[in-house]
Amino acid sequence: MSGATALAMAPENRRLRVARATAQAAALLVLIGAATSPPLASLASALMLAAFAAMPDAWPRLRRVLTEPLGRGWLVLVAALLLGFAVGLWRAPATALHGLWDWRHLLMVPVGLALFDSAQAKRRLTVGLIVFAAVAAAASLAMQLQGLAYKDGHAPGVLLRNTVTQAMTFGVAAYLALLLAATGQVARLLPRLLLAMAGLGLLAMLLFAQHGRSGALALLVMVAVTVLLLLRGRVRLVALIAVPLLATAAYAASPKLQTRFTQAVHELRNAQHLPEYSSMGIRVIIWENTAALIAARPLLGTGLGGYPAAYADRIGMQQREGWKALPTADPHNQYLFVWAEAGLPGLVGLLALIIGALRQSTITPYRAAGVALLAAWCTTSLFSSHFQTFNEGHMLAVLLGAMLARTAPPAAAAT
Repeated sequence: MSGATALAMAPENRRLRVARATAQAAALLVLIGAATSPPLASLASALMLAAFAAMPDAWPRLRRVLTEPLGRGWLVLVAALLLGFAVGLWRAPATALHGLWDWRHLLMVPVGLALFDSAQAKRRLTVGLIVFAAVAAAASLAMQLQGLAYKDGHAPGVLLRNTVTQAMTFGVAAYLALLLAATGQVARLLPRLLLAMAGLGLLAMLLFAQHGRSGALALLVMVAVTVLLLLRGRVRLVALIAVPLLATAAYAASPKLQTRFTQAVHELRNAQHLPEYSSMGIRVIIWENTAALIAARPLLGTGLGGYPAAYADRIGMQQREGWKALPTADPHNQYLFVWAEAGLPGLVGLLALIIGALRQSTITPYRAAGVALLAAWCTTSLFSSHFQTFNEGHMLAVLLGAMLARTAPPAAAAT
């Protein structure tokens, strides 16, 4: 390369580095905002998309990732949601726009695939999330010990958006910290020890100081999937035996976990006979009504944004009273939600995204992390709409794209 050519390329390379660094930093802010502040998450996601668009090679990167398995699955889901949006526009334009807006975080999946194409970028994002979660956990513990509530309606120690988001954040960060420490992604001994300590501390918070059940369930799923993906032979067999034994021991050692999960099982089994509202009891009622809505419109659904009105009509026809007649905008099951609103194409689109993620290849251990995170979201989404809700949806969109991004050759990644 001649000196004149190198000089001409210098401003473009500088612009690429600044834009890429800005977009990657904004991705971390999206994760922090998803756990703490929706306005921060929204502003950070806009900055992430704008900085990516400012990269000189943004379009070639985007075209490349959309030909990869996860990119193709993403396109199928987006097409299904746009069809659901068209159905919603025909029935109720205002609510259709709101329904489509609820899926806006999906834009960050292909951008994450295009941005985090180096092990260093993946590691920076991961460590940033771990540091944030560790600080939040320490503050949460201090508040809980002092009996302090962050705001009205929050239990003492609930510092993040809500109990579910806090537990999911701690669970994901604990998993990532222990994964990085165990696989040697940080070379020096002291940082690895700090990662291990952070992971164990977050694990202890999940077991003994959290109200949300989702985080513990997600962590168990992530560990089990990672054992299957990363270990081989006798080591994997031993680990597969050890994981449920350790999970059982942790459950037996945690009165809080026992209380929360025992309560959930009781509410699920006795939903029809409970005298008052309960978190899991209402889910059973909602699932039954949502199944009826799907049976009435299985092919195209209500259209995006049409679920709340359709559910209200269903409740009105039943003439129910009390807590069983409460309206809802969320069936607390992602698969029922997407089928109810986007019809059968929506359910197929969600499945295409999942299959695409499973077929996506990248470096170890980040592929295992991406698949494990997805498996955790698929599991918790049996009881929530974690692909679609603001907090968990933004978190998944960023992490899925970043963890499963294919790495570029060293020379390309350094430009």
